[in-house]
Amino acid sequence: MQRMRGIGSLAACAMLVLACDSSTDANISYAASMTGAKERPNPVTSSGTGSFTATLDANNVLTYSFNWTGLNSNTTLSHIHGPATTEQFASVLVNFDNAAAGRIITFGSPSGTASGTIDLKLAATTTVSGDSLRKLLDLGLLYVNVHSSTSPAGEIRGQITRQ
Repeated sequence: MQRMRGIGSLAACAMLVLACDSSTDANISYAASMTGAKERPNPVTSSGTGSFTATLDANNVLTYSFNWTGLNSNTTLSHIHGPATTEQFASVLVNFDNAAAGRIITFGSPSGTASGTIDLKLAATTTVSGDSLRKLLDLGLLYVNVHSSTSPAGEIRGQITRQ
């Protein structure tokens, strides 16, 4: 009888650990709504808007797509930055212009689209692991932005949040 209680307690502990381990979550959704007013350190006056959505699967692969329209000038760059709150700005962690990594983006006009994957089992940069990027995603400390020729520091931005 004592042994059965011990096995039952062990099973309960294992289930609790699995429930708390975010790496076992499947199909977690993230989103961001981008505007010029959200840019930091200096908000941008822009009629541009954008929408970012992403899903993290059980294999730790983030599949994303986003679009933007109405920028003041042609798109030049787009990235994920972090770590930063909505009132902070930060360094680039993921460059969306990386066809070799399966990331497709359109540049050269005030509107565009992007889609691709980010394998969070791999390092995001030389100093940021994929696991750290995942934690920043879950904490809401990453943002996506789109740069333009008239706003080289970024014309529209949105904080990526877990849905």
